[in-house]
This record gives sequence, structure tokens and C-alpha cells, in this order.
Amino acid sequence: MSSQPQTISLLCPSWGRPEKALRLCLSALNTAAKPKRVEMLFYVDEDDPKQAEYLNLFKAHKREFDAFRRCGFIIGEAIGISKAWNELARRCDGNLLIMSADDQTYNDFGWDDRLDVETQAYPDEIFCMWFNEGHWGGQLCTFPIVSRKWCQTLGYFTTGLFECLYDDMWIWELAKRVGRLHYIPDILTEHLHWGYGKAAIDATYAKKQVTRDRQLKPAVYRDMDLYCRTIPYRETDARRLAAVMEGEVKLQPVDCMVPGKSSIFDRREPR
Repeated sequence: MSSQPQTISLLCPSWGRPEKALRLCLSALNTAAKPKRVEMLFYVDEDDPKQAEYLNLFKAHKREFDAFRRCGFIIGEAIGISKAWNELARRCDGNLLIMSADDQTYNDFGWDDRLDVETQAYPDEIFCMWFNEGHWGGQLCTFPIVSRKWCQTLGYFTTGLFECLYDDMWIWELAKRVGRLHYIPDILTEHLHWGYGKAAIDATYAKKQVTRDRQLKPAVYRDMDLYCRTIPYRETDARRLAAVMEGEVKLQPVDCMVPGKSSIFDRREPR
């Protein structure tokens, strides 16, 4: 990639969490060495009951956020998180696209400068990078970082298929298939998730993922099954990435890590 500082887009769908969106935004700003090359974009549903709170909170911090390349909202129909990430990607202008979440914070200074260094290893711009999110480490990528070329090669940033989970794993698996995983362990972007004991189950988690008594909701199981049924699509998309990579690429087999049904004809008791 270019030796010039990368332009970076942090893309975050958010629902019902204006204070947490603000926390994410301030943390990214305060830890960026060169915030003028960073844009922070949020997608908020037009029927979100806290839409006005988002706008008012961020308006109060406008002077601070003017230090970014851009900081703004896309207010649109309730299309779901997977499609919202794609809409944000379509509207962004960074050369690096980062999947972000409003239950996340950026903790270590200079994370943007670090990406300038790490991306130099991939002149063909095909990679999936990720920082330490405080739980999975190098075992799984939760907040993938990819290039604009990656997205243009595939025609998407996220699949647009899932209701609440697995867009991150999809990207991570594609990179694993083409041998382009790149973990950065010493930069913490902490995931303050209920499942790690770092947050309460709020209305946003309860909307799709989990009940107040910690039982997974049907949308999670639908996403599990869909992920298992779409293995052939990831095999195809890995070949698309391999076609634009430099040098010989040997595609790697990947076992499905999700315990779902691989076919609609699998016989199993309904949940």
C-alpha cells in the first residue's frame, strides 16, 4: 500500500445508545495521532426513539469532532445492522474501512499510525487486520479492518444477510482462506460486551440477540444456520480475492466454527 498516511473510516451502526456512540467517538478521537485522516460515521434508524439525543449530544461536541476528517450520521430506514454497515461503507471515503460498534472503545494512542506501518506488508491491499478487543485476541477477529480494494473486489463490505451476528466472522474467514490474517495484539480496542461481563443487557442487546435472563433469541439461531449454509459463497469469494493478490495463492480449507444447520433439510427439533 501507499507509504502515505492512510485515510481511515470507522463505520458504526447504532441503536438506542447515544451515550455509548459518543464514548466510542471520543475514544477514537483522543487516541488518534492524526485525527484529520479519520472519519467516524454512524447509521441511526429513522425510527430510533433516541435519534434526537444522538444529534444533540454530538452537536454539543462539534468543536472537538471538527478535528476529524469527518464525523456524521446517516439517518435511514431500519434495514438491519448488516445492511447498515454496507450503507456506511458506500458513503465513506477512507482507504481503510473498520467495522466498529457502539459497545467498543479505543484505548491505546496511535492506533492510526500503527495501521500505516502494518499495511505496508501488503502491497496488493488484500488483508484482514484487527486489534486486540480484550477477549478473543488472535483467535477471532471481532472488528475487522480491510482495504477499499478488498471491498471493491467483492462488491460489499458486509454481506447484508445477517440479522445480528457473523459479518465479522465472514470477513475473518475469507482472509483465513487466502492466508491474509493479521492480528495486532498490543493495540486495545476494548469490546465492552454483555457476554464478557463488561456490560448489562440493555434494550439494544435485547432487541435481537438475548433476553434479559441471558437466553439467546431466535435471530441468533437463524444467523447460525445461515452462516453454515453459505459456506460455498465464502469459498467463491475467497477465490475472487485470490485473483487480485500478488504471487501464488493456495486457498486454505476452513472448518465452520458455527454450530448451525448446513441445509434447510437438516432434521432437527425447532427451537
